[in-house]
Amino acid sequence: MAYQALYRKYRPNTFADFIDQDSIKKILINSIKNNKISHAYLFSGPRGIGKTSIAKIFAKAINCLDFKEDVCNTCNNCIEANNGTVDIIEIDAASNNGVDQIRDLKNKISIVPSTLKYKVYIIDEVHMLTNSAFNALLKTLEEPPSYVVFILATTEFYEVPETIVSRCQCFNFNRITIESLKERLKYIAKEENISISNDVLLEIAYYSNGGLRDAIGVLDKLRSFTNEKITIDIFKNINGMISQEEIVNFYNAVFNNDVHRVLSIIDKINEHGYDFKNFVERVMLLTRDKIINFYINNEEIANTIENNIEFVSMLNDILNRLKEAIEPMIIMQVYILKYMEKIKTNNNENISREIKSKENDLKKHINSQPKANISEKNNTKRNIVVDDNIKKTRINNALATANIKFKVELQKKWKSIDKYFMDSKYGKVAQLLFDTVPMVVGSSNLILTTASQGIIDNLYNNLFVVEEFIEKIYCKMSVIILLDDEFEVVKNKYIEDKKNNIVYQVQEECGKLIKEENSLINQAIDVFGSEMVDIE
Repeated sequence: MAYQALYRKYRPNTFADFIDQDSIKKILINSIKNNKISHAYLFSGPRGIGKTSIAKIFAKAINCLDFKEDVCNTCNNCIEANNGTVDIIEIDAASNNGVDQIRDLKNKISIVPSTLKYKVYIIDEVHMLTNSAFNALLKTLEEPPSYVVFILATTEFYEVPETIVSRCQCFNFNRITIESLKERLKYIAKEENISISNDVLLEIAYYSNGGLRDAIGVLDKLRSFTNEKITIDIFKNINGMISQEEIVNFYNAVFNNDVHRVLSIIDKINEHGYDFKNFVERVMLLTRDKIINFYINNEEIANTIENNIEFVSMLNDILNRLKEAIEPMIIMQVYILKYMEKIKTNNNENISREIKSKENDLKKHINSQPKANISEKNNTKRNIVVDDNIKKTRINNALATANIKFKVELQKKWKSIDKYFMDSKYGKVAQLLFDTVPMVVGSSNLILTTASQGIIDNLYNNLFVVEEFIEKIYCKMSVIILLDDEFEVVKNKYIEDKKNNIVYQVQEECGKLIKEENSLINQAIDVFGSEMVDIE
């Protein structure tokens, strides 16, 4: 008999076999029991967590002749579904993504099921369909024959057009928990007489990052390597990965500003050919657990909670960069060192503020009424002021000429910003712009958003270089930068105006966006220094 891979042998065949995703299972089971079966479903989530498996189980369940709480697997329909039936059609959209394939599907839909109650179309990786194919699918998906059910599955939910999403009942599958993965692997190992230690099962669970198929695949590979007991050393050597202990060491080294240790671990990952993506995901999971334990169990956390939250965000940025990186090690080194420098600066600023606060308390204690001219002098700042009228004009013009094609094109260019981090002229603005998001792209106006007022201030301080840089990577644009909350207000107003049929017209921009207050005073400060200039 031909060898069957473990992930195929132990693929769930009933709802009861399916681990985790309890709420999704309950909804699907109740919909069958109450005869409230939708015409279209969309299953989304990471790979290897069972989207296609549960689609097959559901397709079998709605055709089961004796369904109660689960499929019976004994009636004629269940047996036929298990053996393969022409009424349950699986389509791989990754290789059948053209409009011709969808038109062929539409032509065959009119044919009634041969033996089952429902004809079920399972379209895997549906986000891979072309725009023309999606358009061809729309009408059929909205009003299919009563005997047809669509089940769409995707790992990239946000790449599925909203017109498709709105016509489906959507379910988001979560990653399988570490404990559930470990227990499932333990069960399979027992059934297959595989000798393996518990610490290896736990490492496999971490390594697979919530994907059961990947976890079972690793177990299958380890079984092929040795008939002896599988140890942690065998696991690490075979799978080319770093231990959980090193993950913890890396986390501590980052927050202890141990540059040598951080670079040493990154070098080790690169030297042994370990997976940087998996490493970053595991560091994210560790940091996530630290944050949760801080809030729920009041456990101590390295550095500050704010820096840990920002660390997770930065690691997520690294993951996105690693997908297209030619040299993953360089991405890791640059971003981690940049972050370490940032938290070091933040910590120094906090210490400085504490010292300054104590100094101020001491001054107040010595002299409760400081001289007026000193106070005025210390409050004199070189402020960068944004002209509200020009700001409104740029926002208006961006919205008036906004085009999704412009946005998609700029977003592609945005991915190359990190290449300029070391550039002598554009390095600073490139690093700042990396923490912004292009939200609205017009013909000559651009709205960027960020969560940090500090980033906005720094970008406006270097606005000429910012616009020159954007012209270099894309085209000449007039830029406006908004806080995330500020943009939400702008967006909601725009949506409301659209509902009221208010049309945005391009306005002429008169004046300068940035103007500097107290310019004459600041010129004097530049010449004589702040200690020599008193403000009356």
